[in-house]
Amino acid sequence: MSGEPVLTGALLMLKSSAKQLLTLPVRTILLLALAMFATEHEARAYTDPGSGALIWQMAVAGLVGVSFYFRRITAWFKNRKGPKV
Repeated sequence: MSGEPVLTGALLMLKSSAKQLLTLPVRTILLLALAMFATEHEARAYTDPGSGALIWQMAVAGLVGVSFYFRRITAWFKNRKGPKV
């Protein structure tokens, strides 16, 4: 996006017109999403009570796994800098 920088408060933002942001593909996607959420259809689906617990269990396991991996990466960067003074 090309635009001139504009100082607004403490932030420097690029000035761009709405026409640049809402190109034809973006407009099409937004209109399709709006039509999809605005229309109402019968779901014809069943979710048993254990499904919510399974989703929470997967989310927590994912967060714990990411935290262990994140600790490993941060430890690698700390060791790479050299010993603490």
